[in-house]
Amino acid sequence: MEQDDNKNIKDLLDAFIRRSAFKDNLDGERVRKAWFRLFDKNIASYTMSLDFKEGVLKVRLSSAPLREELSRNKKSLIEHLNQALGDILVHEIRFL
Repeated sequence: MEQDDNKNIKDLLDAFIRRSAFKDNLDGERVRKAWFRLFDKNIASYTMSLDFKEGVLKVRLSSAPLREELSRNKKSLIEHLNQALGDILVHEIRFL
């Protein structure tokens, strides 16, 4: 019986997290960590900020040439990020 109660509480918490803004914050943090883990120090050093909301990752870069290069490879970057996350969270990347 106790195991069933624990499972029900876990299910309720999971449902709450999925439906709340809390999930966006958790997903955003996961995406930020994946970005810095996946991409080398050079890209990370030019990354000024990351903002993730509703499947859109906004990346502010301090280098225009790097922004152009990464813009040409958006599809591949999205695939790598989602693969690293083990979930399809990132649907679009916007470089600023």
